[in-house]
Amino acid sequence: MKLPARVTLSKNATDKLRLVRTRTGLTPNITARIAIMLAVKDGKSISNASVGDTDGQVLNRDVLFGEHADVYQAMLTQYAHDNKIDTSPQTLVAALVEIGAFKLGHVKKLQDLVF
Repeated sequence: MKLPARVTLSKNATDKLRLVRTRTGLTPNITARIAIMLAVKDGKSISNASVGDTDGQVLNRDVLFGEHADVYQAMLTQYAHDNKIDTSPQTLVAALVEIGAFKLGHVKKLQDLVF
């Protein structure tokens, strides 16, 4: 799996990441990375993610994954293989951000992100 050049998030995910930014000061690319990790850690299906909505923010690969793109590529490839996911990399990443953004709903301050 090759990481997509850009990922378009849903309006819902974009709004949730903006809310977390307001509460913590972390930019959406950092909270999107956290969201991806939370969704992968959960290991559940991505079928519940509403990725059909593409009215949200667009994140470029370099901004979204930063200098750790190789690590994310390996992790997402393994995740897709383990969960028998046959979808585009863009859809996979958008779905994981959607799922993880929902899990960030409890964050009220930066310290709430300590796991």
